[in-house]
Amino acid sequence: MAKERVIAAMSGGVDSAVAAGLLVESGYDVVGITMKMYTPSRPAHAKSCCGIDDFDDARRSAAALDIPHYVLDFEEVFRRNVIARFADDYAAGRTPNPCVSCNNFVKLGTLAEYADRLGAQYVATGHYARVERHSDGPHLFRNEYAKDQAYALAQLAPAQLARLLLPLGEFDKATTRAHARRLGLPVHDKTESQDICFVEGGDYRAVLARLRPEVNATGSVVTPDGNVVGEHAGVANYTVGQRAKLPASIDGARYVTRIEAATNTIVIGREDELLSSVLDADELNLIRPERFPSAETPVRAMIRYRAAPARAFATVRDGDRLHLRFEQPQRAITPGQLVALLDVDTEEILGAATITAPL
Repeated sequence: MAKERVIAAMSGGVDSAVAAGLLVESGYDVVGITMKMYTPSRPAHAKSCCGIDDFDDARRSAAALDIPHYVLDFEEVFRRNVIARFADDYAAGRTPNPCVSCNNFVKLGTLAEYADRLGAQYVATGHYARVERHSDGPHLFRNEYAKDQAYALAQLAPAQLARLLLPLGEFDKATTRAHARRLGLPVHDKTESQDICFVEGGDYRAVLARLRPEVNATGSVVTPDGNVVGEHAGVANYTVGQRAKLPASIDGARYVTRIEAATNTIVIGREDELLSSVLDADELNLIRPERFPSAETPVRAMIRYRAAPARAFATVRDGDRLHLRFEQPQRAITPGQLVALLDVDTEEILGAATITAPL
């Protein structure tokens, strides 16, 4: 009987290499693929990925596992669906999630199309999350450790999750590194990447200055009643909840409460003015649509990566929009960020949407 073929996305880091190795040990026919997302203008820095050294690390890991390895050019799809959206979101006053876009459009989008061409049933990544397959379809769960990355996968459609393998789903980072040493992988002690891959030097403003220079134009900082109290350095330098780089106030700290890109204005207010109990969102993806039979479905919701899930009530509108009402006010609900919807009692991710506005 032929082995099931898996396309393993190999970034050059330890997580994706161990994921590929565990699949080899499980008896899959594994093909390693490194996606060339963009062309760096300078050598890769320690906390990023996708540089020439990372391609070489992926190749060496594949050789250690005795699996074929290929580098594929994904620059155009990545530029169009991730980098361009990143810049457009900032220009619109939103704070984007480029890793979510990459998972949706690149890793489980274009890469899955390559998997079809190669006769592969599955795509595998090194994300720390779990997918369980049942008769009613895939179920996505959070990893129980601090490294949990299910939030970044929450906008994958059920059909995408159905062919996704996540070998590190029940691991913590220390366990992954132990497996890397056991497997003889050359990246077992490699520094973990943390920055956005296409943001060289860790400064995203350089990307925006090139693609959407208008986001660095100075403008007014105003109070909620419209009084001008200072000047900002460009809307791309601010996000909701930020305190730094704002005009001083004699009556307590002030925070960014709203970004009005259309007028190039930053609105600031007291910390209590950051609290909201309701949000609207679009681009709704429901992994388990049957769990939302009517208005005000009880859920727990994460309004950003690492946020603690908060109890809320979800209402689906027009099929692809979400209205969410929280039991307790939430701080700094930020347009452009993902809101992930969880089961009330378990760590299952039921779906997600992109926040458009707090209300």
